[in-house]
Amino acid sequence: MSKISDKGFVMASFPYRDRDRMLHILTRDHGLISAGARGACSVKSKLRPLSNLFSLCNYEFFYHKERFYVDDGEVIEAFLGISESIEHLTAASFASEVFRDLTRNSPPDQKYFDLWAYTLYEISQSERPVLLSRLSTLRLLAEAGYAPQLERCGSCQRPISSDATFSFQTSGLVCGSRACESASGDSIRLSEGTLALLRHVLTAPFNRLYRFTVTADVEKNASQFLDLYLCEKMEKDYKMLDLLEHPFDMDLSGLKRNCD
Repeated sequence: MSKISDKGFVMASFPYRDRDRMLHILTRDHGLISAGARGACSVKSKLRPLSNLFSLCNYEFFYHKERFYVDDGEVIEAFLGISESIEHLTAASFASEVFRDLTRNSPPDQKYFDLWAYTLYEISQSERPVLLSRLSTLRLLAEAGYAPQLERCGSCQRPISSDATFSFQTSGLVCGSRACESASGDSIRLSEGTLALLRHVLTAPFNRLYRFTVTADVEKNASQFLDLYLCEKMEKDYKMLDLLEHPFDMDLSGLKRNCD
């Protein structure tokens, strides 16, 4: 048995056995780990606040028989304000699901921890949390090596600076030439404003990542693209944001932050 100290965010928290919790924690030094929190559902448990969804904590783990267990720790930031708005909670939950899926089998890398830290803070403060959550998935994919080509035509490599078509077949823009357009396959039209926003998200330092202003038209166009691009790259149809459009058709149990 070994002791491990690390800082981490609770990305998911599930009931386990009687009064335990199973946590998915995105740590700074060890990547995404699964850790048991024994007795965390008990009101008097010292581990209860350490198992709340989205909390940032300093953790003390012990590692035994290839499993992590939370032994102790302290809460740095609970982000309790997120749970006061269904829009903010849904946005954070959606982004968390994507981050978990991508980092689950990835080598530990602090850039994922740092990106999530900026993303969660900005979602908690933003008036457009859903847009930020979608944009965070684009930067996450880019950091993992799945960035779209948004500067040049994916076929002829001609620079593109105005409105353009994005081809999911080539994972890049397509210029207006007949030869390039005929090979574009499934595609979506991106406005000049949308391209500017996406390029900013792909290149900005994390501390400037969410510093922008957009019109409603750009937000709509960008959101359509981001949902399609995420689905194509992750090979998964994410449903969490459907909650905001069809709230009575969704299971809300996954959004609960505390133990029953």
